[in-house]
Formats: sequence, structure tokens, C-alpha cells
Amino acid sequence: MPSWFKILDDKPDHPMYDVAEARKLLADLPKDNPFKALDDITSWLTSVKDTPGFRLERRIGVIMLLDETGQPLHAELLRQYLAAPHLQDFQGMHLWQGMHGFMRALAEAYAACVHEYQQAEKKPLGLKEQMPIICVRLLRAVAEQMKLELMRYLDVEQVVWDQLYTHYSFAEISQFADTMIHAYPGHIIHTNPQRELLRAIMLYVSSPATLAPNQIEVSYRISARLVSLFDFKEMPDADCPYFLDLSKPCAPSHADDKLQATPAMRFFGAVRAVPKVGEITHQNERGMINEERRFGNEFTPDGKLTVLKHLQLYWGKEHPHRHQERKGISTAIEVVHGFKVISQLVTRIELDQMVNLSEEDTAMLKERSKIGIVDETIDYTTETWDILDVSIGGIGGVLPRAAGAWAKIGALCGLKAQNSNLWWVGMIRRMHTDHQNKVHVGIEILAKRPLSVWLRSLGKGAERVSNWETSSGSFAYDYLPVILLPDAHNSYVNATMLMESGSYVPGCIHEAMMGEKSRNMELTGLLAEGDDYEQASFRWLVA
Repeated sequence: MPSWFKILDDKPDHPMYDVAEARKLLADLPKDNPFKALDDITSWLTSVKDTPGFRLERRIGVIMLLDETGQPLHAELLRQYLAAPHLQDFQGMHLWQGMHGFMRALAEAYAACVHEYQQAEKKPLGLKEQMPIICVRLLRAVAEQMKLELMRYLDVEQVVWDQLYTHYSFAEISQFADTMIHAYPGHIIHTNPQRELLRAIMLYVSSPATLAPNQIEVSYRISARLVSLFDFKEMPDADCPYFLDLSKPCAPSHADDKLQATPAMRFFGAVRAVPKVGEITHQNERGMINEERRFGNEFTPDGKLTVLKHLQLYWGKEHPHRHQERKGISTAIEVVHGFKVISQLVTRIELDQMVNLSEEDTAMLKERSKIGIVDETIDYTTETWDILDVSIGGIGGVLPRAAGAWAKIGALCGLKAQNSNLWWVGMIRRMHTDHQNKVHVGIEILAKRPLSVWLRSLGKGAERVSNWETSSGSFAYDYLPVILLPDAHNSYVNATMLMESGSYVPGCIHEAMMGEKSRNMELTGLLAEGDDYEQASFRWLVA
């Protein structure tokens, strides 16, 4: 056969028959519509994977180009999704499906290449050196599928475990599981197949059902920085509280003393990373956040602090467990959300009960009350949720199809039994989407007798308000609305408080305006934070 016939015969029946042609076609992707552009790339990935006649090195080259072109588009969709990740929002589901479809198609395309490589009697020249990169990208695409499924609180699909374990095993057999490479051009962090597997499985065992989607994302980024401190061993180890079985793809489990190890088992953990997490947490609390900026500038220092404390808890040797007995129940409750609305509904100290206020401050507070937390005209709508179980400290229920669009992990909610006039304060701690697409929620009861009060800011240390006297001889005070949360014994001795976002300043001293019972307090720690609130600890000061 003439050589030019051989060349023609060597070209597959596909418009992206090589990298040069693929680059030309990708130049026509819509510049102002990242969703459409990523959808087009997803379609190209599937067609390149399924079209026969490609030489393996050409197919891999085109798939890698499609991958690199799609990554920034996927990142943009993820940014949009995390801005409003509500489970029952159509636009959010639309974005999620676009991202998930791309990562699934990408993993399948790389998996097809690996399978073809394994089946080839004569391995194409140069591809052996590319296999670690291909395997890393494959495992990362699968891990991204898992992460997206966890962000919607779905059960992780079986295909995710199949691909993770199968292709990591391929890396071990091929003796490049620990070969360090850069996954993509421009990346500065080295990785390898073992580290990609570890990031995925550590995310899974870190209780993502109790994290908001943006917190799941920052957890995954923190893992990328600290994965070198994770352990992955073939035999049980004190620093490896979890295990998986490469011969039986399924979710990892907690290892115990009765477990009989087999050659296919791998034991892993992040115990050695806990001191580093603690160090970063301390830096964050002290305002030294240069280290945390590496996890993404779109995440606030307080948001990262919440995640870091969560990881400290779940990366240790002792995995937290829920110990409270839950009892089945069938009832309904009224639900509201948002700090301002809840502050209006719970028991509160009225302005006319507050003492030691100047006429100027009284007028100012009354003006703020018209637009602040005690405004009787604040508009709100109650929702009715079905409750399925109850424990001493929480309740579990199901979101109605036509309600709860605001619901997310960490969201603050007011709760009231339909035959009661008292409002409790709760926080959504856990979510799960079942096979019928029903969203189940677990709500921690923060307080059954919350109290809405005003704080008068007295400054911090040498900056106490006693040093702020103006030229007229008066003082300039600032007032903050808060909700006091009594402890489990309904006592305010060890209470915490909810404040509007941005109000918490460590060490700041306030006066709780509670009539004759007014006392000074000092803020001591940030416990949790959400879209519109911060939960802080404090200590009462001796008069």
C-alpha cells in the first residue's frame, strides 16, 4: 500500500483526529457562556472516547487537551454553584449537572485509554512515562465526582469506588503509585496516584454530611496541602484508623482490633496532620492568615477556621460518634430562618426594660429598632416541616418539596411546635438526599429558651470606652443585637451567643443590657459561623 494511503487509513473518522485539529475546534467555544462551553467539551470527550480508529497516543493527546481546556470552565461553574448551593434550586441543579457530567465523561475517557494501554501487546513508545499523569488525572476526576455528590448529600455512586480502587491498583501494579508529577501545566504542587486516592477517601471519612458545600470544597483544598502528612499502609497502624479493601470496592470503614488484615487491604489516616491543622488554626485565630490564603481567597478566615476545627476533630485517632438515642415520631413544626427574623420571634428584652441609657442612646436604639432585629414589621414566612425523629439535643425531618430552598448546613433556624407559642433556636447540622430525591435534615437544638438582647460595646483592653470620652464630656457607644443561648440546664452562666456576621472581635468587652441584671462580658472564642451570624463564647466579668 502506498505510504499516503497508509496515512489516510491511520486517521479516525472524527473532526478532532489529532491535537492540532482539536485546538482549532476548541477556539470556537462560546466565550461568554462557560456552561455551554463545558457542555460542548463533555460531548467531545465522549465522542473521542467512543470513536474507533484512533491511535492511542493521539486519543490521549486530544483527551488531555480537552481536559486542560475544560478545567477553568469547571472552576467557574463551581464558583457560581458555591455562591448559592441550595438543594432545591433549579439553577443550582443545572450547574451541578454540568460539572458532574464533565468529570464523569473525563474519568471515563481516561479509563478507556488506560484499558486500551493495558490490552495492547506492544505498548506505544513514550506512553509508559505518561501513565502516572493520566492515572493522577483519572483519579482526580473521579474524586471530583465524589466531592460533587457529597455537596448534594447523595450516596456516593458505586462507579466512583470501582474506578478509584481499580485504577489505583493499576498504579500499584505498574509501580508508579508514588511517582511524583505535576497533574497539569502550571501546577506547583507535586502529587501522585496514592495522594489523589488519599485526598478522596479522607474527604469521605471526614463527615462531609455535616459540612456546607463551600466547607467541603475548602476541606478538599486543605487536604491537597497536607496530604504528604497522611499515612497509607499495608498493615494496621496506630496512625491509620481507617481501611479499605482494593478487591472489594466500597466506602472505607473504621478499623478495629478484631479486623483480620488481608493483602488487598490498605490502612490510612491523617493523624500526623492534626498538629499541623492545630498550628494553622492557632494562626487563624490570632489573625495570622497568610498560610490559610493558600486554601482560596474566596473563603473568609472565619470560614476556614470552622473547617479547620472540624478536620481536627475528624482526623484524630478517635472518630466522633453520635451517642444520643433517637426516637421515631410523626409531627410537624413551624420553621423560619435568618438571624434577624429569629431575633424578632424569640423572647427578648424590650427597650423600656433597659436601664442606664442616655436620651441620645435611647433615641438611637429606637431608630435602629425600626430597621433592626426588633422591628415588628420585618416580613417573614413560616414553613411547615415533617419531623420523623427526635433526640435530647436535636430533631430529624424532611424538607417539603416547595419549601426549604434556603436550607444548608450551618443555616440558623427558628422552630416552634404547632401547639406552642415559644420559639426555639436550631442549626442545620446534617443533610442527606435519598434515592427518591427527598432531602432529610438533622437539626441541632441550640436553645429552647433563647433571649434576644442588646449589647453595649465597651471596647478592648486599653481601648475601653472609658477612654473614649468626647470633648462634650459624653461617651460614644456602639450597640449590637445578639441572641443569648443558655446551656443544657437552661442557665446563662455558661451561655453562648449569636451575633450578626462581622460582629465578633476576640477579647472585646460588652455590657449585656438586661435591666437590673445587666453585666459585663468578654468574648472568648468563635464557635461557628453562617451566612448571617456568628456563634461566640464569652465569660461574665466580675463587677
